[in-house]
Amino acid sequence: MVLVLSSELGARTAFAQGADAATAEALFEQGKQLLRAGNAAAACPKLAESQRIDPSTGTLLALAMCHEADGKLASAWAEFIAVEARARNEGRLDREQAAHTRARALKPRLSTLEIRVPGEVAALPGLEVRRDGAVQGSGAWNVVVPIDGGEHVIEVSAPGKVAWRGAASVKPEADAAVLLVPRLTAKPASPTQTAPADAKRWGGLEWTGVGLAGAGVVGLGIGGYFLGSALSKNSDSSKDCSGNVCGPEGAEARRAAVSDGNRATAFAIAGGVLLAGGATFFIVGRLRAGRSESAQPAATSLGLSVGPAGFSAQCTTHF
Repeated sequence: MVLVLSSELGARTAFAQGADAATAEALFEQGKQLLRAGNAAAACPKLAESQRIDPSTGTLLALAMCHEADGKLASAWAEFIAVEARARNEGRLDREQAAHTRARALKPRLSTLEIRVPGEVAALPGLEVRRDGAVQGSGAWNVVVPIDGGEHVIEVSAPGKVAWRGAASVKPEADAAVLLVPRLTAKPASPTQTAPADAKRWGGLEWTGVGLAGAGVVGLGIGGYFLGSALSKNSDSSKDCSGNVCGPEGAEARRAAVSDGNRATAFAIAGGVLLAGGATFFIVGRLRAGRSESAQPAATSLGLSVGPAGFSAQCTTHF
């Protein structure tokens, strides 16, 4: 075949200018030499690059011959058909007839591939089918098409579905390969998204709650101290008292016990209120944590005082 058509290659008509034309011509000449030497595998890339830089009928004819020699019959067949049409428009009857003859001779030898896409898969919104990385439109699904021999990778994807990847092994000549696309499975549910930073960060309400609860624990502790003191002094008064009649020391001990008891009660009540209030503030703050906080963070001030009259606490929060 190479000897028969070598006379048709001749010189190529250059359309590119300058360095591009020179590069294309050099690649064309190198490709022809390699093809005549029987090294189609090395010749085809050079001819293909020459055609990309500066397309011409002569280069395309050489590329078709090269692909045929390299066993890529479907590519060669398509290129011979293109050469036939171009040569007809250019008035090159010799090239037209040669390309027509080669295309007819190749057609019965072509291998084919059919990518079968079942209806339920084809109906998926956004379905994309790729063959060797190139997107295949829906018009190419379930259609027998000529293809070069070798292994061809088919990739199928759709929104919300697990992508599928398969391979079709096609023989170099007269093979009829079929690849069936399976039903796509749904993607697993996404794991719970991590809470936003604002939901994790403590804001003014949470810190206020912690402060109040801490003050409440202190108040309960002080109340417990005064309760213990009251009980101890009441016990001491029994040494100088008989019923409700007490001597000077007993009377003083009982007055001190009553005073400490009152303080214990005051601290216990205040501590309980502060602890409950702190818990409330903290819970409310957590519930609001998912929302955007205001530009000005909450400002909280907490005042505690302990004196002879008992325990007092003052909490002020500005939002």
